Amino acid sequence: MFHYRVLLHYHRKDGNESDHQVWQWRDGEHGFDVLFTEEDDFGAFVLLDYPTYRSLDWVYALVKSPDWTKQSVDYQISLLPPHLVTEVWVIEGDDCLYYSRQAAETSPFYARSNPHAFDMALDSQSFDRYWGYAGTLGCEVEEKQTIFKVWAPTAKSVELHLYSTAEHTASLQAIYSLERGEEKSCNHQENTIGVWSLTIPEDLLGHAYQYQLDFGYKRELTRDPYSRATSPDGKRTAIVSETECRIEPLEKARDSKAPWRLDNPCQAVIYEMHIRDLTQSSTSGVTKALSGTFLGACEKGTTNSYGQKTAFDYIQSLGVNVVQLQPVSDRHKEYDKHGHVLYNWGYDPQNYNALESSFSTNPSDPAQVIRDFKTMVQAYHEAGISVVLDVVYNHIYSTLDSPFQKTVPDYYYRMNPDGSFQNGTGVGSETASEHEMFRKYMIDSLTYWVKEYDVDGFRFDLMGIHDVDTMRAIREALDELDPRILLYGEGWDMGLGLAAEEKAKKDNAYRLSGIGFFNDNERDAIKGAEVYGGLKAGFVSGEATEPIIAKSILGSRELGTYLAPHQVLNYVEAHDNYNLHDLLATLHPNESKDRLNKRIELATAMNLLLQGMSFMELGQEFSRTKLLATGAQGEVTQKDRERAMNSYNAPDSVNQVNWDLLELHKESIDFIRQIISLKTKAQAFSYQTYEDIYQQVYIHSAAAGSGLIIFEIKADKHYLIVFNASGEGFAYENAGNLKVLVTNSSKENPNILDDLSATVFEIC
Repeated sequence: MFHYRVLLHYHRKDGNESDHQVWQWRDGEHGFDVLFTEEDDFGAFVLLDYPTYRSLDWVYALVKSPDWTKQSVDYQISLLPPHLVTEVWVIEGDDCLYYSRQAAETSPFYARSNPHAFDMALDSQSFDRYWGYAGTLGCEVEEKQTIFKVWAPTAKSVELHLYSTAEHTASLQAIYSLERGEEKSCNHQENTIGVWSLTIPEDLLGHAYQYQLDFGYKRELTRDPYSRATSPDGKRTAIVSETECRIEPLEKARDSKAPWRLDNPCQAVIYEMHIRDLTQSSTSGVTKALSGTFLGACEKGTTNSYGQKTAFDYIQSLGVNVVQLQPVSDRHKEYDKHGHVLYNWGYDPQNYNALESSFSTNPSDPAQVIRDFKTMVQAYHEAGISVVLDVVYNHIYSTLDSPFQKTVPDYYYRMNPDGSFQNGTGVGSETASEHEMFRKYMIDSLTYWVKEYDVDGFRFDLMGIHDVDTMRAIREALDELDPRILLYGEGWDMGLGLAAEEKAKKDNAYRLSGIGFFNDNERDAIKGAEVYGGLKAGFVSGEATEPIIAKSILGSRELGTYLAPHQVLNYVEAHDNYNLHDLLATLHPNESKDRLNKRIELATAMNLLLQGMSFMELGQEFSRTKLLATGAQGEVTQKDRERAMNSYNAPDSVNQVNWDLLELHKESIDFIRQIISLKTKAQAFSYQTYEDIYQQVYIHSAAAGSGLIIFEIKADKHYLIVFNASGEGFAYENAGNLKVLVTNSSKENPNILDDLSATVFEIC
C-alpha cells in the first residue's frame, strides 16, 4: 500500500485557525474531517494521509468550519512520490494553493503580507542586483587554515557541522558559526552581504562538513553546492587538498599546448560511452577489480575471447579523436540488498563538481576517485583523444534534497507564482540559468572541470532549457581558457519559462556562435527514428528522404539557422532511444543479419561523411544491441523493447558492451575505421565555412525516392561519393576512371555498387 502524505498549512488574518478543520478526499471516494494538530508562526497545520493501492497524481482538500457554514474552494493538490511529503499553504480568502511558503507570504490575504517575499523566483533581476556576488565560493584549504564561503542571502544564520572523517557515517566533531558579510556594493566582486564565511586555523583534510541554515521558519542541513568531493553517498562535502589529488603526468601535460584538441572541430568524430558499460562485461578482458571504473576505461592490453583489442586499445585503434563520457559527476544512488550501487546512466545529478564515487577503485576515499579520473583523462590525451563530458545542469535529481534549494530556497529553479516548480525537462524541476548566481555557478563549474581535470569540451543535456545569454557567457569564459574547447548540446525546444528567442535551442543557432547542436533532421532522414515508442523509417530503409540528406551533405544550413558547419553535430545513434541496430532490426524483422549489417554500415558511413561534426555511440559499428530477450520462449517482449528504448537504469546484462561481437563484425569495423580516417584527416569532409562547402561540394543526384545519392568534393584530392539504397546494384558509367578508396560493396564486380553500400572514389 502507498501512503501519500500532505502537510497542509492554514492561515487566517484573525489567527483563529483552530476554529476550522480540513475535509480531505480523493477521486471516487467519500471525504472525511481532519482536525488541525499543531501551530507555528504561519498558522495551524496537519499531516494528511492518503493510503491507496494505486499510484496517485493528485488528491483533494478544503478548509471549512465544523458546521460547513464557511468553506474554502476545493484544492487539487499535485503530489510528490509517496516516500516524500507534499507541503502546501492555504490562506483564508485566497483561492490559490501555494507550494512554497515564500510564495504564500506574497498573498494580500496573509496578515504579514510581503510582496517581495518571492522575488528570488519571480523578480530575480531585482533580487540579483541587491544580493549578487561574483567572488569565490566553496571550501579552500591553505597552509594551516581552511576557508569556507557559502552564498545564502535569505538565511538568518549559518552553522558549519564538521565531521570526524569523510565517511557518511562519521560522527559530528564540532559546530562553528559563520559570519555574514557586511560589504554592500554594486560591484558584485565586493558585494558580500549575501555571503557567509568562516576561517578555521587548521588543516582539515580528511574531514567532511555540512551547512545548517536557519531561515526563521525552518532549518536545513545540506552539503556545499560547490562540493568538489563528497562522502560515498554524496550527502556530505569532503575536504581534499590539491596536493593529494595531483598526478604528475597531468601536471607535465599542462605545460604542452594540448595537441589532442582539434583546431578544426569539423574533423571531430565523437565516440559516446558510459564508463561502466565500457568494461563491465567479462568479454572486455579488463582486470576484474577495474571493471566499470575510470581505471578500467584506460587499461591497456585488454582483449576479448578471440584475442582482439577491446576497450581503450580498441577505441584508439578505431581512430576516433574525441570520447564523450556519459555523466561522471556525482549522482543520486539507489542500492541493492547487498549495498551495491545500482546501475544508472547518471542523469540524476546531485553534486555537479564532484565525481561519481562508484567509478572509483576506492569509493570511500574522496581523493582516489579524483586521481583515477585524472589518470584516465591523461591516458586518452596521450593517445591523441580529447575527452568531453556530458553535463546535466538543466535539472537536479531532487529539489527537496538539493543543496541549491536548501541554501537559497526558491532561487535556483524556474517557479510558478503559486510556488510550484516548472518542469520543462519532463524529468525534474528545471533550473533557472538566467538567474545571476546559477549562471555564475554553471560557469564556475565548467571552468573548474577544465582547469582541474583538463577536459576538452562539454555536451549539454537538454540545452534548450538554458538561456542564450548564459550559453554565450559560457562560450566566452571557456574561450579565455582555450577556444578549441568543444561545446554542443541537445537543442530541443522545451519548457515555458523562457521566451522562444531566449532559449538555447537549435532554431536559435544563429545567436550562439561556437556552440553545436544535435542534428535530428539528418538523423531522421538517414536512419529514421524511434522517439517515445513511435517508429519511422529513413533513407537506409527505403524512405524518400534524399533531398534532406542532400542538404545535410552541404552542412545542413538549409535545415536550421547555423552560422558555421561546426554548429552541426551529425548522428544516427546515441544513448537515447533504440540503438541503430535495434531500430533497423525492428523495422526489418525478417531480414538476414548480413543485410541488416549493410544497412548499419551505410547509415554510419553516411553520417561520418557529411559536413559538420560527427557523433557515434560505442559499439554502433559492430551492431551493439540492447534488445535482451526475456520471453518464456526466448522471444523479445514488449517490456524488453521499452527497456532497450530507454535503458537508463537497466541491468548490466542490457547495457554492457559485448566485446565478442568484434569477431562477428570484423569487416564492418574495418570499413568504418577507413571512413573515420577520411573524416578526421581529409580536408574534403571537414570544411569550416559554408562558402567553402558551396564552392567545393556538388550534388550530382539526390532525387526523392531514387534510393541513390551521388556527390563530388574537390579539395586536396578530388572525391566522388555514392550512397546506394535503391534496392539493386548501381552501375556507375565512369567507374573505370575512378579509384576506389573505401567501399562496403563486394569486390566481385568493381563497376557495380551493391545495394546498401557507401563508396568513396578518388577521381584520378
